Amino acid sequence: MNSKLIAAVAFGLATAAMAVTSPDFPMTGFATQNGGTTGGKGYGEVTVSTTADLAKYASAGNKIIYVKPGTYAGPINVGSNVTIYGYQGAVITQPTSGSAMKLSGSKNVIIRNLKFQGIGAHDDDDEDCLQVNHESKNVWIDHVDIYDGHDGNLDITNASDFVTISWTKFSYTSKSTGHQFSNLIGNSKTKTSDRGHLNVTFHHTWWADGVVERMPRVRFGKVHVANNLFDSKNTSYCVRAAIEADIRIENNVFINVQKALDLYTSDGKITAAQMINNYEENVKKKESGTGTAFKPSYSMSLTDVSTQAKAYALRDSIKLYAGATLPNPGSNSTVTPASSSSKVVASSSSVKSSSSVAPASSSSAKSSSSTAPVSGTATLTKHGTGSSTQSVAAGSAIEEFYFTIEGATGATVTGLPEGVTGTLKGSDFYISGTVPANATSGAYKFTVTTTGATTNASKSGTITVTGGSAPVASSSSTTQTASSSSVVPASSSSANEIAAIESSDSGEQNGSETQAIQQTFAPKFSVASAGRSLTVYGAAGKTLTIMDMQGRLMFGRFIQTNNFDVTLPHSGNYIVRVGKQTQRVNIK
Repeated sequence: MNSKLIAAVAFGLATAAMAVTSPDFPMTGFATQNGGTTGGKGYGEVTVSTTADLAKYASAGNKIIYVKPGTYAGPINVGSNVTIYGYQGAVITQPTSGSAMKLSGSKNVIIRNLKFQGIGAHDDDDEDCLQVNHESKNVWIDHVDIYDGHDGNLDITNASDFVTISWTKFSYTSKSTGHQFSNLIGNSKTKTSDRGHLNVTFHHTWWADGVVERMPRVRFGKVHVANNLFDSKNTSYCVRAAIEADIRIENNVFINVQKALDLYTSDGKITAAQMINNYEENVKKKESGTGTAFKPSYSMSLTDVSTQAKAYALRDSIKLYAGATLPNPGSNSTVTPASSSSKVVASSSSVKSSSSVAPASSSSAKSSSSTAPVSGTATLTKHGTGSSTQSVAAGSAIEEFYFTIEGATGATVTGLPEGVTGTLKGSDFYISGTVPANATSGAYKFTVTTTGATTNASKSGTITVTGGSAPVASSSSTTQTASSSSVVPASSSSANEIAAIESSDSGEQNGSETQAIQQTFAPKFSVASAGRSLTVYGAAGKTLTIMDMQGRLMFGRFIQTNNFDVTLPHSGNYIVRVGKQTQRVNIK
């Protein structure tokens, strides 16, 4: 077995747990109000594989529509009483003029597990990638990935109402050259007919790199912004309150942004923009907010972000599961989960199709592809500010970049220098990390290859390490294994303990550990469960962190013994992290 194949096998096993699909959380927020949102539940089902069929059934309404993997050219107009649920690899593209998908006067619509690809944001007048317009009501947009919208990524305008946006990722790539303004709620200061409408909830949503403004910008509406992640490197501001906006901004995570909240009073008086229990780290311009915001007509279980450990736990959960990360249609997916106007509850209804794809289990090593092979040719598209050919000094971090995967179910990487890893997050494959100070100098040629397609794609690049130890003889023969997650260690104690734990973990991924992973072709730790008791093996000298699927920190401690027992509060799925490696476990 050659070195590249060894590294690919090792990477696949080490990242198997992180290639799993997202758990299927029930609907909450404003979409549960006004009689609730059920989409096409109770109507017939259809599976589509062509743009013509998707356009026909979506506009007709009264249907549950499953969208097979592939690329579908917009515009797709959506009628009423519709659920549109994508398989992994289903992408809807925006035309040169117009939207990728448009809801205009649509009622009772659910859109889930789709990627929307814009043509690139530019400073000219056009439509949004996904548009909710003209009194559309009761809309749930969940687990979608929207990027490079021409005018905006997703706007909600013209008296549309009772909308929830959840577990969604917004971003822009190098295709966008200006007007990288993601989400507009209310499109004009003169549109007084929006008063009493535009009730919108954003939760567990990620505004990622490339987004500059409007996360969201609000006029007239009541908008609940809760448990979201804001960490775009390009921000001028995140949330903007404008004329008669009433915004409740609570339990969010703001990291390395210019401004979390902007109060825009030039167009008229703001009703309220209240900041409640948010976590702000390296936010350059502080804004405490104004007024007392509305209290939602629904109850919502929020994750506490009062400490760095808790905030990072939510951050990592959102990064892992925001976007088109739901399971394919089948007996293990719930297309229209039960909603609740009180607390989030377990879903009890499921819609079956002829396909049955189970989420990958963390208890056994599998490849990074968690679904059936995708028919067709895969593509890898490079994004991010970092170049795929770059130099980095030993002891420094590379400039992060990522590849968007289309037409495939996963990816592997070979040839990265020590400390630099590949991480699959939804349909994006990130390359990031810090090269150790004692790393070997030289040019490391790496190759990213998709998995799960009929014809897979590869992209290569070179990371040159300078200022380290003796140079490597041949870059092509030096392969390193990627860790399965970039989760930051957490502690259940004080901020001082958190800092101490993070400091102790900083050297865990050294050359000897990487070599050990290559020799065993498996993660360094394993877990076993009996009832609610979880035993973690191989945790000595590392931080053990356990989170639930919504990023709530359950346990965090530096572990002294090789085997450690933890009793968890209830059954369900958990994210277990030891040091820099992560697995998902199910406690029954």
